[in-house]
Amino acid sequence: MHERLTTDCGKVAGPRGLLDVGRDGALWKDVLRGLTAVFALQDVIILGYIAATTVLLLWAGPAEMQSESVHRNLACIAATVLGCVFARRATFVAPVIRRSVYRLVLVGIFLQNYLSLRHILPIVRSDSLDMELLRVDLFLFGVEPALWLERFNTRPIVEWFSFFYFSYFFICFFSMVLAIWVDRPGRATAQYAIGTALVYCVGQLGYMVVPAYGPIVALSDAYQGPVDGGFFWGWVIRVVQSGGAMKDVFPSLHTAAPLWFALHTFQRARADRRLLWPASVTAFFSANIIVSTMLLRWHYAIDVVAGVALAVGAAWVTPRLAAWEERFRAGLGHSQPWIFR
Repeated sequence: MHERLTTDCGKVAGPRGLLDVGRDGALWKDVLRGLTAVFALQDVIILGYIAATTVLLLWAGPAEMQSESVHRNLACIAATVLGCVFARRATFVAPVIRRSVYRLVLVGIFLQNYLSLRHILPIVRSDSLDMELLRVDLFLFGVEPALWLERFNTRPIVEWFSFFYFSYFFICFFSMVLAIWVDRPGRATAQYAIGTALVYCVGQLGYMVVPAYGPIVALSDAYQGPVDGGFFWGWVIRVVQSGGAMKDVFPSLHTAAPLWFALHTFQRARADRRLLWPASVTAFFSANIIVSTMLLRWHYAIDVVAGVALAVGAAWVTPRLAAWEERFRAGLGHSQPWIFR
C-alpha cells in the first residue's frame, strides 16, 4: 500500500491530509445541517435583503434618520433569526404556537421593511431618475402613457380604477392568509413564500437602484388638471401620503405582486381545479390594477413592464427553487420547512 497518494493537482498528500479533508467536509455538512434546521429559503432571502439595505445605508454616509434606520434593520434581523430559531428548534413548545409565531414574524418583517422605505430610500439615493424613465417610455412607446391616459380623467373612470388600485392591499392580505394560514402546509406554501419574498425583496432593491417619484410628481406641470377622483381616490391618496415610500416607482410592485399571486394560483389550479376561479378573479383585479398605476399617474410604463417581468420571472423560478430546497433539505435529513413537529 502506498504511504503517499498523488492528488489530481499533482501534489502529494499523506493519509493524515486526506483524513483532515474528510473531517472538513463532514464539518461543513454539519454546519449546513444546523443552518438548514433553522432557516428556510424565504428566511435567507429576507435576511439577505435586510443585510443588503443595511450595507447601503452605511455606505451612504451620515444623514438624517440613518442611525435609526440601521438600528431598525438590525432589530429586524434579530427578530427574524429569533423567530426562526424559536419556530424550528424550540421543540418543547407546541407546534401550533411555534408555527403561529413564525408566520406572525414573517408578516411583521415584510410590513416593517416596506414602511421603513420612506426613510431608507432618500438616504440610499437622494437623486431622482424620473427624466430617464420618461425618456425610456418615449423611446419605446412614442408617448408617455401616464400623460396620454389623461383623456380618461373623468370621475367614473378614475373611481373605477382607484377602487382596483386600493384593492391591492386586500389582495396582498387575503393571499397571505389563504396561503400560509388556511392552506395545508407543504410545497405550495413554500412556493408562495419564496416567490413573495423574491418579488418584494428584488422590487424594493429596485427602488434603491432606480429612485424616482413617478409622473404624479415629476410631470405635475404637464397635466391639465388634478386627478378627478372621489371616495376611492381619496382613500388612495390618504394611504399613499400616510405610509407610502414616495420614491417606490421602478419596478411597479402594484403590478408585480397581484400578477405573481394570480400566476401562482393558476399554477396550483393545474392540480386543483377549484383554484381556477380564485386565479381568474385575481388576474382580473391584476389587469385593472396595472392600468390604474398609469391612469392615476403613479407609474411610468417602463415600471409596469419591469413589474410584469418580475412577476413572470418569480412564477418561473419559484417552483424550481422550492423543489431544489426540498431535495436539499431531504439530503440533510430535514422535512419541508413549513412542517413543524
